Formats: sequence, structure tokens, C-alpha cells
Amino acid sequence: MTSLPGLVKRSYDLIKTIERLENYTPMEVEGLYRIVGKDLGQSAKALLDERHDGAGLHFMRVIARHIAEAVEAKEDGKKVILIPFNFPPELIHAFENAVPLTTEVISTIGVTTLEGQGEPYWDYAMSLGIPDYVCSANTIELGSALMSVETLELAPDIIISGAPGSCDANSKIHEFVAEYLDIPELTIDKTGSGKRDYELYRKLFLNMVKELEEFVGEDIDEDKIIEVMERANECTELYWELHELKKHSPCPVPNMFTLFTYGTRFTMWGRDEAISMFEKLVDVAEKRLKRGEYPAEKEIARSLWVYTGYYIDLYDLWIWMENNGITYLTDGLNSFFPAQFEIETKEDALEAIISSAWNYPMTRQMGADNMGIRWFEDLTHVGKELNANCAIYCGHHSCKQTQSVFRIFRDEANKIGIPVLRLDGDAWNRRITPVSVLQEMILDFVQNVVTKRRRRRRR
Repeated sequence: MTSLPGLVKRSYDLIKTIERLENYTPMEVEGLYRIVGKDLGQSAKALLDERHDGAGLHFMRVIARHIAEAVEAKEDGKKVILIPFNFPPELIHAFENAVPLTTEVISTIGVTTLEGQGEPYWDYAMSLGIPDYVCSANTIELGSALMSVETLELAPDIIISGAPGSCDANSKIHEFVAEYLDIPELTIDKTGSGKRDYELYRKLFLNMVKELEEFVGEDIDEDKIIEVMERANECTELYWELHELKKHSPCPVPNMFTLFTYGTRFTMWGRDEAISMFEKLVDVAEKRLKRGEYPAEKEIARSLWVYTGYYIDLYDLWIWMENNGITYLTDGLNSFFPAQFEIETKEDALEAIISSAWNYPMTRQMGADNMGIRWFEDLTHVGKELNANCAIYCGHHSCKQTQSVFRIFRDEANKIGIPVLRLDGDAWNRRITPVSVLQEMILDFVQNVVTKRRRRRRR
């Protein structure tokens, strides 16, 4: 087990190869599929699909830069700060001598690109006695970090935990790794969603910033953080442009652009790389709208995924859905409702980052005073805006808190005419539910519920 190289190092070596890709044809993609094996091949076919017009390769380069900066930071004397998906990376980008590494993004890269997916790292974590109800989204990457002593894997210098109050499974595995590897951990706790709760959250966040500055040995420069937040404002504008394009039917925005969106949000927001990525997404969608392109004969279902997606097979789920006339409009991870801010001082920039963190997905919904109500209100608002005619719930193996309120969500959604399909599996672990079973359930739901409901409305 421990002879296997670490997840970050394996991804780094692979991504250095991907960065060399330039022009490619469908035949070359098929050849690549046969060479690299099914796990990477399925992702290569999905990312390099013609309908994305190069956006998939652009996304890989964005993620490549994220990983490369973390791997090379040690040589440059910079600190590697491990952050969860619900922590704004723009704060770390404001430092000159620190770089972020996002736990769940690295786990997703492992699941979508490496042979064996993330299973060896999950199994190693389980062998240490960690219970199997912790979240695979973080445990896969953190399982690799736990192997760091023996595999020379990249170990972070400090961990930020941003999920207490919204995801205990996420919080506890971060805490365990910090203790096990003797790495400092900074925690941001969300205790509710009222005004007083926000003031406490704000105070804790500002204290965390001070501790981070002391650890890095650098006060955040005012000009640098203003510059980062100005770029974040540009990203926000482009995000909402893409959101508007999704309102058209059939949807001109390819299914996988949702994944590209939050993959970029969780890593490079506030950087030129993110602006370039969103410009590409908008450009491709606008051209597809003008040409009237949609891969299936017609758009049958406009699905809103009310929690995460599944990442165990990008081609046989995301691309397969689109080829069958099932549009993946957006999901819970993409519902971070970014805002634009007027930034003139360092204090303004920090207030903007705190506001963004407070409204991050999961933090906003699962950390609310009433989880079920906030979750339902947020996602049905998005569903109505995008004219969704159905919803799909990804029943993630460890997310018991969402499963506990799923019935509330389903019943309320049915009242406003949106049928909801419940799936059980694991977004990052294919051993829980095979993708073929997910396909069967989705197709059955669309053909026997969504399509028949549309016919009744016409009559």
C-alpha cells in the first residue's frame, strides 16, 4: 500500500504531460483513451469532447497551475495552505509567500484521472481505524497526506478547516490529519445564520487572518489584496453571464461547464487564470447559442442537481446525460451566489471575503438555523430561474445531514411541480454504486416521470 506514490505527486506528474497538449482530433482522443486505460480515458474523452471547443483543456491547465504552484512552493520557500472547498482561495492568493491547495479538488482530480481512482488512499485511511462515514471528498486527499512520511507526498504547512457547523465529517478528518502529522490547524466555525451569528463569524475570521499572517510571516499587502478582489469582481460578472445563458432552451451551456465553474472557483478565483477560464466558458456557450447546437435530438429534461454531482465517471454520466437530452443545469456546489464589491482598502477586501465565505455552498445551507428551509429556498430559487423541470439528489455516502432533511426538500419541491429523484451512492467512490445503476435510475426517472408530466401539462 505505502509503496504507491502520493496523490498530489502523481497528479503533478500527469498534469505536466497534459500541459503539453495543443491541438487534438477526436481520433487522437480515442487513441489516448486506449493508451492510458479506462479511468483516465473516460475523463480525457469527456474533457476533450468537441462540444467544449477547448474549454476542457483550458480547465486542465487551470488546475495544473493550482497543483504545480503547491508542489513547487516548497522549493521557493513558500507555505502550502490546505483549504477546504468552502473557503475562499482569494485570501491565500493575496499573500506573496503562500499558496492554497484545495482538498476536495485534489480528491476529484485523483478520482477522475488516476488509475485506481482514489481507492488506495481511502483504503489507507480506513486501515488507520478512521470510520467509513467520513467524507470521501476530503479523505481521499487527506489519506494521501497521511502516507506522506513514507511516500514523500506533499504535506501542507498548515490546514484551514472551514466546515465546523456545516459538515462534521469534513471537520473531523481535517482535525485528525492535523493531529497525526503535527500540523497547525485554523478553524472557522459557523453557528447560525442570524445577524449576531454573522458578527461572531466575522470576528473569528479576522482573528484567523491575523494568525495566518503571523504563520506565513507576512502582513497581507493592501494593494495586492485589492488587486485580487478586483479580479474576483470580474470573475463574478462572467459567472452571472454564464448563468444567464443557461436560461435558454435547449441549454447552450454544456453539462460539464458546471464542474469547470466551481473547480475554478475553489482554486483560482481572483487570479487571471480564473478570468481567462470564465471568458472561455462564456464564449463557447454564446457561440453554441447562435448556432443552435445541442447534442441530442431534443432537450427532454432540464435537471437541477440539488447537492453535488457524481465524479466517478465523467463521460458515462455528465456526457451521457447530455447525449440523452438531459441537461445538467447546475448543482449545490455551484450555488455560491457570488457578489461584486466596492473595494478601496484592505479592510473592504477582507469584509468582501468574509461575506463570500459566509455564503459559500454548504456553509450557507447546512450551517443555517434551519438546514432544510434554507437548502430548499436556495435551490428552488435557482431552479425557477433556470426553468428546471426536475431535480436530482446525489445521496452522498457520508452526508447524513442532507439525507435527514431530504424528505422536506422533496415534499416542498413536489408542491411547486418539480419532481425529485433520490440517488444513493458516493460522488468520489465508485464502489458504493456503479455508474451503470445511476444511468438506469436517471433514465427511468426522466422517461416515466418527467416526460409524462410534460405531456399531461400540454393536454
